[in-house]
Amino acid sequence: MSDPTKPIEFGVLLPHKYQLLDAIGPTDFINNLSYGNLSGFDFVTVPEAILKKAPIINWHWISAVGDLKPVTASIGPPFTPTATFESAPQLDYLLCPGPDPTLLLSDEAKAWIKGQFPGLKGLLTVCTGSMFLAQTGLLDGVQAATNKFALKAIVDEGKYDQFSKVKWVPDSRFVKDGKIWTAAGITAGIDLGAEFSRVHFDNDLVTMNELGAEYQPLPAKPDAFAYILQGVRL
Repeated sequence: MSDPTKPIEFGVLLPHKYQLLDAIGPTDFINNLSYGNLSGFDFVTVPEAILKKAPIINWHWISAVGDLKPVTASIGPPFTPTATFESAPQLDYLLCPGPDPTLLLSDEAKAWIKGQFPGLKGLLTVCTGSMFLAQTGLLDGVQAATNKFALKAIVDEGKYDQFSKVKWVPDSRFVKDGKIWTAAGITAGIDLGAEFSRVHFDNDLVTMNELGAEYQPLPAKPDAFAYILQGVRL
Protein backbone atom coordinates (compact mmCIF):
# COMPACT_ATOMS: atom_id res chain seq x y z
CA MET A 1 0.00 0.00 0.00
CA SER A 2 1.26 3.47 -0.87
CA ASP A 3 2.38 5.89 1.86
CA PRO A 4 -0.23 8.71 1.78
CA THR A 5 2.32 11.22 3.11
CA LYS A 6 4.62 10.78 0.12
CA PRO A 7 3.42 12.41 -3.12
CA ILE A 8 2.96 10.10 -6.10
CA GLU A 9 4.40 11.31 -9.40
CA PHE A 10 2.00 9.95 -12.00
CA GLY A 11 2.64 10.49 -15.69
CA VAL A 12 0.34 10.04 -18.68
CA LEU A 13 1.89 9.66 -22.12
CA LEU A 14 -0.23 11.24 -24.85
CA PRO A 15 0.20 9.82 -28.37
CA HIS A 16 -1.41 11.46 -31.41
CA LYS A 17 -5.13 10.58 -31.70
CA TYR A 18 -5.12 8.56 -28.46
CA GLN A 19 -8.48 7.18 -27.36
CA LEU A 20 -9.76 9.74 -24.86
CA LEU A 21 -11.47 7.27 -22.51
CA ASP A 22 -8.28 5.18 -22.37
CA ALA A 23 -6.59 8.09 -20.63
CA ILE A 24 -9.43 9.73 -18.74
CA GLY A 25 -11.19 6.57 -17.51
CA PRO A 26 -8.46 5.22 -15.22
CA THR A 27 -6.86 8.56 -14.33
CA ASP A 28 -10.14 10.18 -13.28
CA PHE A 29 -11.08 7.07 -11.31
CA ILE A 30 -7.74 7.05 -9.50
CA ASN A 31 -7.69 10.81 -8.97
CA ASN A 32 -11.16 10.73 -7.41
CA LEU A 33 -9.69 9.21 -4.25
CA SER A 34 -6.73 11.60 -4.09
CA TYR A 35 -6.28 14.18 -1.36
CA GLY A 36 -6.47 17.00 -3.88
CA ASN A 37 -9.89 15.89 -5.03
CA LEU A 38 -11.42 14.87 -1.69
CA SER A 39 -10.24 18.00 0.13
CA GLY A 40 -11.84 20.29 -2.45
CA PHE A 41 -15.50 19.40 -2.05
CA ASP A 42 -17.92 22.20 -1.15
CA PHE A 43 -21.10 20.15 -0.87
CA VAL A 44 -19.80 17.67 1.70
CA THR A 45 -17.06 17.46 4.32
CA VAL A 46 -14.96 14.35 3.96
CA PRO A 47 -14.03 12.96 7.41
CA GLU A 48 -10.48 13.76 8.48
CA ALA A 49 -9.83 10.06 9.08
CA ILE A 50 -10.50 9.44 5.38
CA LEU A 51 -8.51 12.44 4.19
CA LYS A 52 -5.46 11.24 6.10
CA LYS A 53 -5.50 8.07 4.02
CA ALA A 54 -5.88 9.85 0.69
CA PRO A 55 -2.78 9.91 -1.52
CA ILE A 56 -1.27 13.12 -2.83
CA ILE A 57 -0.96 12.66 -6.59
CA ASN A 58 0.97 14.97 -8.88
CA TRP A 59 -0.12 14.44 -12.47
CA HIS A 60 2.23 14.97 -15.41
CA TRP A 61 0.79 14.98 -18.93
CA ILE A 62 3.51 14.29 -21.49
CA SER A 63 3.25 14.29 -25.28
CA ALA A 64 4.61 11.18 -27.00
CA VAL A 65 6.79 13.51 -29.08
CA GLY A 66 8.15 15.16 -25.94
CA ASP A 67 7.23 18.81 -26.51
CA LEU A 68 4.46 21.10 -25.24
CA LYS A 69 2.42 21.31 -28.43
CA PRO A 70 -1.24 20.37 -27.91
CA VAL A 71 -2.08 16.73 -28.60
CA THR A 72 -5.23 15.68 -30.45
CA ALA A 73 -7.31 12.89 -28.91
CA SER A 74 -10.09 10.81 -30.45
CA ILE A 75 -12.58 13.52 -29.45
CA GLY A 76 -12.58 16.89 -27.75
CA PRO A 77 -10.24 19.87 -27.85
CA PRO A 78 -6.47 19.38 -28.11
CA PHE A 79 -4.82 18.63 -24.77
CA THR A 80 -1.83 20.75 -23.75
CA PRO A 81 0.97 18.74 -22.10
CA THR A 82 2.33 19.90 -18.76
CA ALA A 83 5.85 18.51 -19.13
CA THR A 84 8.42 17.62 -21.76
CA PHE A 85 10.80 14.67 -21.81
CA GLU A 86 13.41 17.00 -20.34
CA SER A 87 11.28 18.62 -17.63
CA ALA A 88 9.34 15.58 -16.42
CA PRO A 89 10.60 14.20 -13.10
CA GLN A 90 11.37 10.57 -12.44
CA LEU A 91 7.88 9.16 -12.33
CA ASP A 92 6.44 6.57 -9.97
CA TYR A 93 3.87 5.45 -12.52
CA LEU A 94 3.42 6.00 -16.25
CA LEU A 95 0.18 5.28 -18.09
CA CYS A 96 -0.15 5.08 -21.86
CA PRO A 97 -3.57 5.18 -23.56
CA GLY A 98 -4.05 3.60 -26.96
CA PRO A 99 -3.52 5.26 -30.33
CA ASP A 100 -3.31 3.60 -33.75
CA PRO A 101 -1.19 0.58 -32.76
CA THR A 102 1.06 1.04 -35.80
CA LEU A 103 1.90 4.64 -34.87
CA LEU A 104 5.67 4.94 -34.61
CA LEU A 105 7.55 6.13 -31.54
CA SER A 106 10.59 8.29 -32.19
CA ASP A 107 14.00 7.14 -30.99
CA GLU A 108 13.88 10.01 -28.49
CA ALA A 109 10.55 8.81 -27.10
CA LYS A 110 11.76 5.22 -26.83
CA ALA A 111 14.88 6.37 -25.01
CA TRP A 112 12.85 8.48 -22.57
CA ILE A 113 10.40 5.68 -21.77
CA LYS A 114 13.19 3.14 -21.32
CA GLY A 115 15.10 5.66 -19.21
CA GLN A 116 12.09 6.10 -16.93
CA PHE A 117 11.34 2.39 -16.67
CA PRO A 118 13.94 1.28 -14.06
CA GLY A 119 12.67 3.92 -11.61
CA LEU A 120 8.99 3.26 -12.22
CA LYS A 121 6.93 1.38 -9.68
CA GLY A 122 4.46 0.61 -12.44
CA LEU A 123 3.98 0.97 -16.19
CA LEU A 124 0.31 0.93 -17.17
CA THR A 125 -1.27 0.70 -20.62
CA VAL A 126 -4.85 0.75 -21.81
CA CYS A 127 -6.26 -0.72 -25.01
CA THR A 128 -3.77 -0.48 -27.90
CA GLY A 129 -1.35 1.36 -25.62
CA SER A 130 0.34 -2.00 -25.00
CA MET A 131 0.78 -2.57 -28.74
CA PHE A 132 2.09 0.98 -29.11
CA LEU A 133 4.69 0.50 -26.37
CA ALA A 134 5.69 -2.94 -27.66
CA GLN A 135 8.13 -1.16 -29.97
CA THR A 136 10.21 -0.13 -26.93
CA GLY A 137 11.01 -3.78 -26.22
CA LEU A 138 9.84 -3.40 -22.61
CA LEU A 139 6.97 -5.82 -23.20
CA ASP A 140 9.07 -8.54 -24.81
CA GLY A 141 8.20 -11.80 -23.05
CA VAL A 142 5.63 -10.03 -20.86
CA GLN A 143 2.08 -11.32 -20.46
CA ALA A 144 -0.16 -8.48 -21.58
CA ALA A 145 -3.70 -7.55 -22.53
CA THR A 146 -4.68 -5.31 -25.40
CA ASN A 147 -7.69 -4.38 -27.50
CA LYS A 148 -8.79 -7.76 -28.87
CA PHE A 149 -10.60 -6.34 -31.89
CA ALA A 150 -7.50 -4.36 -32.87
CA LEU A 151 -5.16 -7.32 -32.32
CA LYS A 152 -7.34 -9.57 -34.49
CA ALA A 153 -7.32 -6.91 -37.21
CA ILE A 154 -3.52 -6.70 -37.01
CA VAL A 155 -3.27 -10.48 -37.44
CA ASP A 156 -5.79 -10.48 -40.30
CA GLU A 157 -3.84 -7.72 -42.07
CA GLY A 158 -0.57 -9.66 -41.79
CA LYS A 159 1.07 -7.06 -39.53
CA TYR A 160 1.51 -9.23 -36.44
CA ASP A 161 5.27 -9.83 -36.60
CA GLN A 162 6.12 -6.50 -34.97
CA PHE A 163 3.99 -7.44 -31.94
CA SER A 164 4.87 -11.14 -31.73
CA LYS A 165 7.41 -10.86 -28.89
CA VAL A 166 4.66 -9.99 -26.40
CA LYS A 167 2.82 -12.85 -24.68
CA TRP A 168 -0.70 -11.66 -25.43
CA VAL A 169 -3.40 -12.88 -23.05
CA PRO A 170 -6.58 -13.34 -25.10
CA ASP A 171 -9.06 -13.93 -22.29
CA SER A 172 -8.43 -11.32 -19.61
CA ARG A 173 -9.83 -7.84 -19.06
CA PHE A 174 -6.53 -6.75 -17.53
CA VAL A 175 -3.20 -8.36 -16.71
CA LYS A 176 -0.42 -7.60 -14.23
CA ASP A 177 3.00 -9.07 -14.98
CA GLY A 178 5.63 -7.78 -12.59
CA LYS A 179 5.32 -4.01 -12.59
CA ILE A 180 3.60 -3.87 -15.98
CA TRP A 181 -0.17 -3.45 -15.88
CA THR A 182 -2.12 -3.75 -19.14
CA ALA A 183 -5.83 -3.39 -19.87
CA ALA A 184 -7.82 -4.72 -22.80
CA GLY A 185 -10.19 -2.59 -24.88
CA ILE A 186 -11.05 0.99 -23.87
CA THR A 187 -13.49 0.56 -20.94
CA ALA A 188 -11.24 -2.09 -19.40
CA GLY A 189 -9.01 0.82 -18.42
CA ILE A 190 -11.50 1.79 -15.73
CA ASP A 191 -11.32 -1.72 -14.30
CA LEU A 192 -7.53 -1.49 -14.41
CA GLY A 193 -7.75 1.80 -12.50
CA ALA A 194 -10.04 0.17 -9.94
CA GLU A 195 -7.69 -2.79 -9.46
CA PHE A 196 -4.69 -0.46 -9.22
CA SER A 197 -6.55 1.50 -6.53
CA ARG A 198 -7.48 -1.66 -4.63
CA VAL A 199 -3.84 -2.78 -4.55
CA HIS A 200 -2.28 0.57 -3.67
CA PHE A 201 -4.78 2.50 -1.55
CA ASP A 202 -6.78 2.12 1.66
CA ASN A 203 -9.91 0.00 1.41
CA ASP A 204 -12.15 2.71 2.88
CA LEU A 205 -11.01 5.08 0.13
CA VAL A 206 -11.55 2.47 -2.56
CA THR A 207 -15.05 1.64 -1.33
CA MET A 208 -16.04 5.30 -1.12
CA ASN A 209 -14.68 5.90 -4.61
CA GLU A 210 -16.71 3.05 -6.10
CA LEU A 211 -19.86 4.30 -4.36
CA GLY A 212 -19.26 7.83 -5.60
CA ALA A 213 -18.71 6.60 -9.13
CA GLU A 214 -21.65 4.19 -8.87
CA TYR A 215 -19.40 1.63 -10.51
CA GLN A 216 -18.85 -2.02 -9.70
CA PRO A 217 -15.46 -2.93 -11.21
CA LEU A 218 -15.23 -6.04 -13.35
CA PRO A 219 -12.60 -8.65 -12.50
CA ALA A 220 -9.85 -9.70 -14.89
CA LYS A 221 -11.73 -12.92 -15.60
CA PRO A 222 -14.12 -14.03 -16.91
CA ASP A 223 -13.78 -11.72 -19.90
CA ALA A 224 -17.00 -11.41 -21.88
CA PHE A 225 -15.04 -10.45 -24.99
CA ALA A 226 -12.57 -13.35 -24.98
CA TYR A 227 -14.42 -14.89 -27.92
CA ILE A 228 -13.01 -12.21 -30.24
CA LEU A 229 -9.62 -13.90 -30.30
CA GLN A 230 -10.84 -17.48 -30.33
CA GLY A 231 -9.08 -19.31 -33.15
CA VAL A 232 -6.59 -16.48 -33.72
CA ARG A 233 -2.98 -17.69 -33.72
CA LEU A 234 -0.82 -15.46 -31.53
